Amino acid sequence: MPDSHDQDEASVLVRRALDQYESSLIAYAAGILGGDIERARDVVQDALLRLYLTEPGKVRENLKSWLYTVCRNRALDILRKDHRLDIGNEEIMEASPAHGPDPVQFAANRELYEQIWRCVDRLRPNQREVVRLKFLHDCSYQEIASITGLTVGNVGFIMHHAIKKLRELLSNDIPAEHLTSLSSS
Repeated sequence: MPDSHDQDEASVLVRRALDQYESSLIAYAAGILGGDIERARDVVQDALLRLYLTEPGKVRENLKSWLYTVCRNRALDILRKDHRLDIGNEEIMEASPAHGPDPVQFAANRELYEQIWRCVDRLRPNQREVVRLKFLHDCSYQEIASITGLTVGNVGFIMHHAIKKLRELLSNDIPAEHLTSLSSS
């Protein structure tokens, strides 16, 4: 049984995790679970319970990686039980610029972002996961490596090939002038 100091620190870590990561963890787990938000919430609750029961010193320094890893493993366990391992079909992220462009430009950008994320959905599962962790969940290569169990070198290799494939898909799907307008906004 953890002592009261560990319990206090565990409570602080759980509150920090809730404040900083809950919504992104739910989105990440939902992506793995084919968009099932309710099951994703259950996965995150399981992760938070595990966090509370884990010795704080073991997770304090790498809380984000630890949480994503636990959520990933739990979600994959659920899929294995369902016999349908398919990492993907995550809701497309909302485009929310810091200062709002005119409504026409905003609509065009939103449509373009949706097209880009549809192209991401066409990547191989490991490429989709690495791209999502990097660009939707703002994970470093080291964090992605910790979450997925890959080496940092493997993450870089997968990311390189994913970006190369995305460029190919995007050049086929999106007119060049749209890509230019996206990079200038």
